Amino acid sequence: MWNKTPGDPRNIMESHNQMPRSLRVSLFVLTACGAFAQSAVPTFEVASVKADNLGAGEGAGRGRQKITSDPGSLSMTNVTLKAAVGWAYHVRAYQVTGPGWIDSERYDIVAKAGGAVPEDQLRLMLQQLLADRFKVGLHRETKELAAYVVTVAKGGPKFKESQDEGESEIRPTGRMAISVKRTTMEQLAGLIDSSPLPYAVVDETGLKGRYDFTLDLASFATGFTEHPNSIDDVIQILSQAIQEQLGLRIDQRKTQVEMLTIDHAEKVPTQN
Repeated sequence: MWNKTPGDPRNIMESHNQMPRSLRVSLFVLTACGAFAQSAVPTFEVASVKADNLGAGEGAGRGRQKITSDPGSLSMTNVTLKAAVGWAYHVRAYQVTGPGWIDSERYDIVAKAGGAVPEDQLRLMLQQLLADRFKVGLHRETKELAAYVVTVAKGGPKFKESQDEGESEIRPTGRMAISVKRTTMEQLAGLIDSSPLPYAVVDETGLKGRYDFTLDLASFATGFTEHPNSIDDVIQILSQAIQEQLGLRIDQRKTQVEMLTIDHAEKVPTQN
């Protein structure tokens, strides 16, 4: 026996041993999870963030925003903070709100990881970079908005899950045709959403894998001499092609859409 004094490590050990086993296990799990969460924040090995003065302020938009990525690196030229946040959190520009300047001030961002990492990891790394350099703080909420909702049509999908490893690959194979490989339904919705549609495109198929398929709109656009005459024409062509070739439906209705609100951000990023 020893004389017990406050702070003696043997007292701590004795108290630990007297704890119920279930409580000791819970504390261990919580401690381990906390340590993992602290060490798992992904960051770029090198990153340059600077204002693009040619495209900033009044009359912004003189230069086109350009975002390119490959495994392990990311380049953004003449982008707004709204666009950078949208790419980092994989949402469209209309889903990001905040101070007015996030849609006018322009920036150049070049960042590289220590090695090859997938795009999903690059997005997480950009989230951390924006928090570090712009002090971005935001919160998520959902709003009921009009949208084009993608669901599985009667009879089920007409494509199979990809057997190949690797990133999504979408490439044109004709004037109105594309080949899609290793692509999720969320990415397909994003591809449709990138066209000039008035509402968001939301994936509600419930399909969670990565898939291979081709999509050819040409035969569905034969009634148009040059190109579709309106957004309604575009939706009609897409709806018919996607239902007949992929076994999916596109319907316009209200649904819950995730929104990001930037609560705080600094216009001038910290030094590189």
